[in-house]
Amino acid sequence: MLVCKAARVGATDFLNTLPGLVVCGGSSAAGVLVNVWRLDLATLRWEAMPALEVARAGHACCAVRSNLAVIGGFISSEEVIRSVETFTKGGVAVTNQPPLSCGGIHEAAAIAVDESDSAAGQVLLLGGYGEDDAVVSAVYLVDLATGVCTPQPNLLEARSFFAAAMLPDGRVVCAGGGA
Repeated sequence: MLVCKAARVGATDFLNTLPGLVVCGGSSAAGVLVNVWRLDLATLRWEAMPALEVARAGHACCAVRSNLAVIGGFISSEEVIRSVETFTKGGVAVTNQPPLSCGGIHEAAAIAVDESDSAAGQVLLLGGYGEDDAVVSAVYLVDLATGVCTPQPNLLEARSFFAAAMLPDGRVVCAGGGA
Protein backbone atom coordinates (compact mmCIF):
# COMPACT_ATOMS: atom_id res chain seq x y z
CA MET A 1 0.00 0.00 0.00
CA LEU A 2 2.83 2.42 0.80
CA VAL A 3 4.42 1.79 -2.61
CA CYS A 4 1.18 2.81 -4.40
CA LYS A 5 0.87 5.95 -2.26
CA ALA A 6 4.51 6.89 -2.90
CA ALA A 7 4.04 6.29 -6.64
CA ARG A 8 0.93 8.49 -6.68
CA VAL A 9 2.74 11.28 -4.81
CA GLY A 10 5.70 10.97 -7.19
CA ALA A 11 3.40 11.10 -10.24
CA THR A 12 1.55 14.12 -8.84
CA ASP A 13 4.85 15.90 -8.12
CA PHE A 14 5.98 15.21 -11.69
CA LEU A 15 2.68 16.39 -13.21
CA ASN A 16 2.94 19.61 -11.18
CA THR A 17 6.17 20.41 -13.07
CA LEU A 18 4.33 20.37 -16.41
CA PRO A 19 2.83 23.63 -17.71
CA GLY A 20 -0.62 22.23 -18.49
CA LEU A 21 -2.72 22.22 -21.62
CA VAL A 22 -4.25 25.49 -22.82
CA VAL A 23 -7.29 25.73 -25.09
CA CYS A 24 -8.13 29.17 -26.47
CA GLY A 25 -10.74 30.58 -28.81
CA GLY A 26 -12.39 28.38 -31.41
CA SER A 27 -16.03 28.25 -32.40
CA SER A 28 -19.29 26.80 -31.19
CA ALA A 29 -22.89 26.90 -32.34
CA ALA A 30 -23.05 30.35 -30.68
CA GLY A 31 -20.17 31.73 -32.78
CA VAL A 32 -16.47 32.51 -32.42
CA LEU A 33 -15.10 32.34 -28.86
CA VAL A 34 -12.84 34.41 -26.59
CA ASN A 35 -12.66 31.78 -23.82
CA VAL A 36 -9.32 30.45 -22.63
CA TRP A 37 -9.00 27.39 -20.39
CA ARG A 38 -6.01 25.59 -18.85
CA LEU A 39 -6.06 21.94 -17.87
CA ASP A 40 -4.03 21.40 -14.70
CA LEU A 41 -2.38 18.06 -15.43
CA ALA A 42 -1.86 17.26 -11.75
CA THR A 43 -5.50 17.69 -10.73
CA LEU A 44 -7.09 17.09 -14.15
CA ARG A 45 -9.30 20.15 -13.60
CA TRP A 46 -9.96 22.97 -16.02
CA GLU A 47 -9.20 26.52 -14.87
CA ALA A 48 -10.51 29.67 -16.57
CA MET A 49 -7.81 32.10 -17.76
CA PRO A 50 -8.13 35.71 -18.95
CA ALA A 51 -10.15 35.89 -22.18
CA LEU A 52 -8.67 36.69 -25.57
CA GLU A 53 -8.98 40.35 -26.57
CA VAL A 54 -10.28 39.27 -30.00
CA ALA A 55 -12.67 36.34 -30.48
CA ARG A 56 -11.07 34.02 -33.01
CA ALA A 57 -11.09 30.54 -34.51
CA GLY A 58 -8.72 28.83 -36.93
CA HIS A 59 -5.73 30.54 -35.30
CA ALA A 60 -2.23 29.22 -34.72
CA CYS A 61 -0.69 28.94 -31.24
CA CYS A 62 2.74 28.12 -29.90
CA ALA A 63 4.84 28.65 -26.78
CA VAL A 64 7.50 31.35 -27.20
CA ARG A 65 9.85 32.22 -24.32
CA SER A 66 7.40 30.81 -21.74
CA ASN A 67 4.55 32.85 -23.26
CA LEU A 68 1.69 31.62 -25.43
CA ALA A 69 1.42 33.34 -28.83
CA VAL A 70 -2.03 33.32 -30.49
CA ILE A 71 -1.68 34.25 -34.17
CA GLY A 72 -4.21 35.17 -36.86
CA GLY A 73 -7.41 33.21 -37.40
CA PHE A 74 -10.84 34.43 -38.39
CA ILE A 75 -13.68 36.20 -36.61
CA SER A 76 -16.34 35.33 -39.21
CA SER A 77 -16.55 33.47 -42.50
CA GLU A 78 -15.87 36.80 -44.24
CA GLU A 79 -13.13 38.25 -42.02
CA VAL A 80 -9.62 36.81 -41.63
CA ILE A 81 -7.53 38.63 -39.03
CA ARG A 82 -3.84 39.44 -38.72
CA SER A 83 -3.81 40.25 -35.01
CA VAL A 84 -1.43 38.61 -32.54
CA GLU A 85 -1.94 38.23 -28.78
CA THR A 86 0.39 36.76 -26.18
CA PHE A 87 -0.33 35.34 -22.74
CA THR A 88 2.38 35.91 -20.18
CA LYS A 89 3.79 32.97 -18.26
CA GLY A 90 1.12 31.78 -15.85
CA GLY A 91 -1.62 33.23 -18.04
CA VAL A 92 -2.19 36.29 -15.87
CA ALA A 93 -2.13 38.88 -18.67
CA VAL A 94 -2.95 39.14 -22.37
CA THR A 95 -0.92 41.54 -24.51
CA ASN A 96 -1.75 42.69 -28.03
CA GLN A 97 1.27 42.53 -30.33
CA PRO A 98 1.71 44.39 -33.64
CA PRO A 99 -0.38 42.84 -36.47
CA LEU A 100 1.16 40.55 -39.07
CA SER A 101 2.73 42.50 -41.95
CA CYS A 102 1.97 39.55 -44.27
CA GLY A 103 -1.79 39.97 -43.82
CA GLY A 104 -4.39 37.73 -42.25
CA ILE A 105 -3.96 33.99 -42.18
CA HIS A 106 -5.92 31.08 -40.73
CA GLU A 107 -5.56 27.31 -40.33
CA ALA A 108 -1.74 27.71 -40.39
CA ALA A 109 0.87 26.05 -38.19
CA ALA A 110 3.25 27.98 -35.91
CA ILE A 111 6.59 26.88 -34.47
CA ALA A 112 8.74 28.87 -32.04
CA VAL A 113 12.27 29.61 -33.23
CA ASP A 114 15.32 29.65 -30.94
CA GLU A 115 16.85 33.08 -31.22
CA SER A 116 17.84 36.13 -29.24
CA ASP A 117 17.36 38.88 -31.84
CA SER A 118 13.77 39.85 -31.01
CA ALA A 119 12.33 41.54 -27.94
CA ALA A 120 9.30 39.20 -27.93
CA GLY A 121 10.55 36.13 -29.82
CA GLN A 122 10.10 34.74 -33.32
CA VAL A 123 7.78 32.17 -34.87
CA LEU A 124 7.76 30.27 -38.15
CA LEU A 125 4.26 30.58 -39.63
CA LEU A 126 3.61 27.87 -42.20
CA GLY A 127 0.85 27.38 -44.79
CA GLY A 128 -2.82 27.90 -44.02
CA TYR A 129 -5.33 30.06 -45.86
CA GLY A 130 -4.59 33.65 -46.85
CA GLU A 131 -6.99 36.60 -46.82
CA ASP A 132 -8.31 35.53 -50.25
CA ASP A 133 -9.24 32.14 -48.70
CA ALA A 134 -6.80 30.25 -50.95
CA VAL A 135 -4.54 27.58 -49.43
CA VAL A 136 -0.94 28.84 -49.39
CA SER A 137 2.51 27.27 -49.31
CA ALA A 138 4.07 30.40 -47.81
CA VAL A 139 6.41 30.26 -44.82
CA TYR A 140 7.20 33.39 -42.81
CA LEU A 141 9.58 34.15 -39.98
CA VAL A 142 7.46 36.43 -37.78
CA ASP A 143 9.01 38.80 -35.26
CA LEU A 144 6.37 39.02 -32.52
CA ALA A 145 7.72 42.37 -31.26
CA THR A 146 7.21 44.12 -34.62
CA GLY A 147 4.76 41.93 -36.58
CA VAL A 148 7.22 41.86 -39.49
CA CYS A 149 6.87 38.71 -41.61
CA THR A 150 10.06 37.77 -43.46
CA PRO A 151 9.43 35.30 -46.34
CA GLN A 152 11.23 31.96 -46.13
CA PRO A 153 11.39 29.13 -48.71
CA ASN A 154 7.85 27.86 -49.41
CA LEU A 155 6.47 24.49 -48.40
CA LEU A 156 6.68 21.90 -51.20
CA GLU A 157 2.86 21.90 -51.36
CA ALA A 158 0.22 24.32 -50.19
CA ARG A 159 -1.47 22.93 -47.09
CA SER A 160 -3.79 23.80 -44.21
CA PHE A 161 -5.13 22.01 -41.13
CA PHE A 162 -1.79 20.24 -40.58
CA ALA A 163 0.71 19.57 -37.82
CA ALA A 164 4.29 20.82 -37.86
CA ALA A 165 7.23 20.28 -35.51
CA MET A 166 10.87 21.24 -35.36
CA LEU A 167 13.34 18.37 -35.22
CA PRO A 168 16.40 18.55 -32.91
CA ASP A 169 18.62 19.40 -35.90
CA GLY A 170 16.46 22.44 -36.79
CA ARG A 171 14.60 20.92 -39.74
CA VAL A 172 10.81 21.24 -39.79
CA VAL A 173 8.50 18.32 -40.54
CA CYS A 174 4.86 18.76 -41.61
CA ALA A 175 2.25 16.03 -41.56
CA GLY A 176 -1.38 15.69 -42.58
CA GLY A 177 -3.65 18.48 -43.68
CA GLY A 178 -5.02 19.20 -47.09
CA ALA A 179 -4.51 21.44 -50.06
